[in-house]
Amino acid sequence: MQGVLRTNKYVVSISKTLRNYSTVAVPLNEDVVISAATATVPPQQKQNTIQSSSNIQQLLKTIPSSRVVESYKISSVQLSSLSNSTDDQVRQQIVNLRDKRDYTNLIKVLEIWSSKDIDGMVRVLGHETISNYLAELIDYGHRSVVSGYSITPILKSLRIQKKVHDVDNRKRLPMHHIIRNIRSIYSNLLYKTKSGEHMYEKDKRRDIYASENLTGYRLSITDFENLMQLEISIGKLDLASRWFKFFRQYHGGKDEFKKYMTPKLWTLAFKIEANGENRTWTLKGTDLSNYNVNPNKGCKSYKQHSNFHISDIQDDSIFSDLDLNFHSSLIQHFGHSGKIDNIQKYIEFIWGVDKSGKLVGTKLDVNDRLYPTMGFLTELFASLSYHGEFFQAIKYINDFQSVYDGVKSTPYESKRFWERVFNQAHISTMFVEYNAFKYFLKQSNYSNHHVTLETAQNDANFDYEGFLQFLEKLKVERRDVFKQIWTIVQNEDIRFSSYICKTYLDYLKEGIAEDLQASYYDYLSALLKQYHFYSIDPRSFTNTPNMGFTPTNKVRESIKVLYSEALRELIDLKGNSLYIGQIQPLIDEWSLDEEMKQDLESWVSEDRMKSYRENLELKREEFMDALKQDKEDDSLLDLL
Repeated sequence: MQGVLRTNKYVVSISKTLRNYSTVAVPLNEDVVISAATATVPPQQKQNTIQSSSNIQQLLKTIPSSRVVESYKISSVQLSSLSNSTDDQVRQQIVNLRDKRDYTNLIKVLEIWSSKDIDGMVRVLGHETISNYLAELIDYGHRSVVSGYSITPILKSLRIQKKVHDVDNRKRLPMHHIIRNIRSIYSNLLYKTKSGEHMYEKDKRRDIYASENLTGYRLSITDFENLMQLEISIGKLDLASRWFKFFRQYHGGKDEFKKYMTPKLWTLAFKIEANGENRTWTLKGTDLSNYNVNPNKGCKSYKQHSNFHISDIQDDSIFSDLDLNFHSSLIQHFGHSGKIDNIQKYIEFIWGVDKSGKLVGTKLDVNDRLYPTMGFLTELFASLSYHGEFFQAIKYINDFQSVYDGVKSTPYESKRFWERVFNQAHISTMFVEYNAFKYFLKQSNYSNHHVTLETAQNDANFDYEGFLQFLEKLKVERRDVFKQIWTIVQNEDIRFSSYICKTYLDYLKEGIAEDLQASYYDYLSALLKQYHFYSIDPRSFTNTPNMGFTPTNKVRESIKVLYSEALRELIDLKGNSLYIGQIQPLIDEWSLDEEMKQDLESWVSEDRMKSYRENLELKREEFMDALKQDKEDDSLLDLL
């Protein structure tokens, strides 16, 4: 470990110029690798290639967004002196799609082209270019997965409100078609399309080249990076590990494969084989709760590869090229193992900040490629807090930011950081009464640990008053944490997060917040502010039809869903507190529009009013019974 924990002074002097890594490597057990760029094409196949290319060109012309792109003439790619050849025309159209970030149509075109004429596709674009395009598409798919996660809290809210139709309309699987298409493209690259073979077939588990229908193309290093990254993005660590196994197998095996490892491959290896990716970790609550979320339920168990070590990357020729993503993965590896001391030592040697949050070394220059970003701090916080050290992690991150006060941050990174903080705050402070009772029994001197709460509270040897105080302490701790974090998020003006807002709303529904009604009004006011912020003027060009732009109303509609749920909770709070007369004025004043007003009125009249009135009648009867009992007691006293 000491070999890689170099002094801060050394790290500062690291060259900022990365070495170039070849994207195509020649395996040691191969004499010849067929070059994608120089593949020989028979005359008849050439004719087929031209015909297929023409078909692709025609397909490109029919893509709606392509017509929009042409109409706006805003391409940043200018191709001069184009020849009239079909190849150049097709290449230009592909470049235009990529330049416009029209990834939806780009992936469709590449998939269709690869299935019809893989030789023509490789000849026109080149293997390396195809691999780079696919890398971009995988990154786009990952972002769509993250975006897809943001809709999950909204779907939960819609189900609570029993708006099944809206749930069905909002369901989407943004990454699935990208996964399918990229897998198909790589299968088409490896196997002749007519054979129908796929790289994930059972007989390919030991050797993907075990086929009589090979096209002659082999996977480059970039391709292995792509496939590993693709499977990590959807939590398929078993498949990602299989691709790393194939990489080692075709690049020397045992220790020889390390010669071909790029910085990105080292990062991916630590993510896959050493738990260096916190998004794949199973999240568990404390002994006081039953919280347990495994994001890898669909992942089959696999044996992690162990034939590499931190010492493998301590060589100057490797270590100097490792970027912030790698160091982040290594820190997450330590975090998953609970090695907090190793994290703190690593931070001190690289960034000069000791375990107390003080600067003891040389502070990195803001232009250094290892200068921390908010994304890095998010992973650091996740690593420090994973084993229940939430408060210590918050303090350390705060101290670290005091040293590196110029941390680079994007609105997305800032939002993601606070989402992670909210998540850990929720997990670290949540409790259920039964678990709290069992925990209290273990900590007390009470002999019978198998007793129920109902039995224990009637036992003079059980400290029931102490248990109630323990419960209140847990509530106060949870209340204070959520109040502080919510206040910070509001003051920092963080971009709207459906996860943060839904988590805080669920906390309010627990009923432990101080002045609950005021807390609901504060929450509604915060959402109302966001709702107006994301409003789009009807005259806005982004709302004009047939102009090639999509109205950005999704955030606004998500806010509206959570706002409606919160307003229902406040209505319920008033109705169950016997303030039935305040319900209609509340609906009139706080509904966002006429549609919401009518929806809430129908919900109250059809689903809730009967319960409110029954509760009111029950309370009235209890009051009358108590009043009658008081009169009887007074009469008895008069007789005495």
